[in-house]
Amino acid sequence: MSFRVLVVLCITVFCLFSCTSSPSRQAKRVMVESTKNITKIVKNSDYYLAQAKQLNTQVSNNYQRNKYLVQAAEALQSEQQCVKSIKMLQLLLPELLDERLQVYGNLILAECYLLVVEQPFEHLDLILEKLANNDEFQARIAALEAQLHINNKEWLKAATSLLDSDIQEPQKSHAVWQWIQKLDLEELERAVAYEQVLTPWLQLAIIVKRYGLQPELFLQEIVNWQGLHVSHPLASDLPVAIQDTLRLAQIQTQRIAVLLPLTGRLSIQGLAIKDGILAAYFETLSREAVNQPNVQPHPEIRFFDSALKTPQQLNTMVADFDVVLGPLVKQQIIELAAILPKDKILLALNRVQLEAQAFSLDEFKSTDVPRFEGSEIVEAEHYYFSLAPEDEAEQLARYIQSKQLIRPIIFAAENPITQRMAEAFITQWQENANVVAPDLTLFTDSKDMRLRVSEMLDVAQSKERAAQIESLSDVEVISVERNRRDIDAIVLFANPEQTRLLNPIIEASLSPFARKSLSVFASSRSYSLDLNSNSLRDLRNLTFTDMPWMLPDHNWQTLANQTTQLWPQRQDTLLRLFALGFDAYNLLPNLRRLKTLPQMISQGLTGDINIDDKGVVHRRLPWAQVAQDRVKLLELD
Repeated sequence: MSFRVLVVLCITVFCLFSCTSSPSRQAKRVMVESTKNITKIVKNSDYYLAQAKQLNTQVSNNYQRNKYLVQAAEALQSEQQCVKSIKMLQLLLPELLDERLQVYGNLILAECYLLVVEQPFEHLDLILEKLANNDEFQARIAALEAQLHINNKEWLKAATSLLDSDIQEPQKSHAVWQWIQKLDLEELERAVAYEQVLTPWLQLAIIVKRYGLQPELFLQEIVNWQGLHVSHPLASDLPVAIQDTLRLAQIQTQRIAVLLPLTGRLSIQGLAIKDGILAAYFETLSREAVNQPNVQPHPEIRFFDSALKTPQQLNTMVADFDVVLGPLVKQQIIELAAILPKDKILLALNRVQLEAQAFSLDEFKSTDVPRFEGSEIVEAEHYYFSLAPEDEAEQLARYIQSKQLIRPIIFAAENPITQRMAEAFITQWQENANVVAPDLTLFTDSKDMRLRVSEMLDVAQSKERAAQIESLSDVEVISVERNRRDIDAIVLFANPEQTRLLNPIIEASLSPFARKSLSVFASSRSYSLDLNSNSLRDLRNLTFTDMPWMLPDHNWQTLANQTTQLWPQRQDTLLRLFALGFDAYNLLPNLRRLKTLPQMISQGLTGDINIDDKGVVHRRLPWAQVAQDRVKLLELD
């Protein structure tokens, strides 16, 4: 044995031996293998270190000594001393010659990285490359691969890997179910054709998304699924959210109080929302008259002016009503929610700051979903629906990342809303591992806008370099400015007028020699129905998101024609608030079901709607692109 190896092993053994607990203590650990479950009594780390120390001078027993040291590292892991285990393995692994011990040691190292290292996935990726195609430890390797896929938001791959792991049922099936829910209906339908091993989970998820808002049909489809998959772990132990949904009593919307500012500074916004609520109300009556002529009496809906009212006054106004829709002002929502009786359902028309709660993918069962037994309500039912601009920015960040673009830059108008959107975009962008934070530039006016674009795209520097070359040359230099090459997308947070100026400036600043053009993205704030053909030409190639109601070829053309006739001059902002009121009324009967199954979608004027377990309404918006002088919808990949 070399002197270096002897020193390393001696340091490892003696240092760790001196800082661990007494050898008399024996640690128990359940070892789960992929083929069968075996409970073993495993010696603690002190025992293995002592054994390795005794063999340290015996050259012929290098393998057994190293095996004891690796076993000691695993014992330290089971004793929740992963920091010591990592230090020990970092010293030991370079000295291991046996391939099995190398795999064994790297596996323990990777598992410990996941437990104690803040950013473990780069380490994990490198280690898993060394562990590929190892059959002996395949179950444990599969569990690590699942964690890596979760970090990369590769839900199908994570689910497939987990099925090969040694995690016990029903925890394994419930974990797979949680990850499968991350997919939308189109992704599920594509996956069911080729992910045979995941077929039961995929079919169940498709049932939830297709039939979740139709109680009788939903129950029948669940029963049919259980009949097809009798031996599946979820057949006898359905996810808690599905069980709750099957027991839910539908919200009775017979007496609805609507609280809106119908006078004062917010009256224009309040009246636009009122128009949307009434449009949905009369459409529902018309539909029920055709489909169910002998149904219960029409629901009563009454509008109250919430302007300048105290929380106590608002509470008194709604005392005889079952459902409260509104108010609109955040402070009123907070104060009213605090005193509203728990038997009243509240759908507020704004979002207030709720207590943050992190969601862990390692938690296989949801314990935060409110329970409903028949009509009994365990806790207050409060929901929050708003057209939050931050949601658009976050969706924009996810969309750009899904296009495999990695280095966007942001131009934002210098005002509170667009700055909030830019911050939300950056925060969402950085949720992915190993990403570069986007550069952000704020502008004030058209002159400043041109200057900022030139600086951010390095066009000004390119001009300076061309001028320097010309000054050093005796002949005229003909040059074309080049923009920076390290970016692949540009994001705009600006109003339509600012975007009409920005987009051509950006287009003119891009080099014709670039291998591919830069994609330019924007939010709904950059688009208006008032844009004519000439204005749209200034926005050509712009990709943006907006609610279906504001885009061509949506499913509510009759309603759109009626609103145009009634309010031909209504501004875009008020049209969007009309859509908010329309969707809010239509959501009322299904609030409980949507909250209990957050992966379920309700399609509305404002987008594809779901509700999280805090009662917050979220929207997913479609994508569109300006092609010459018209807007075309984009198909989602």
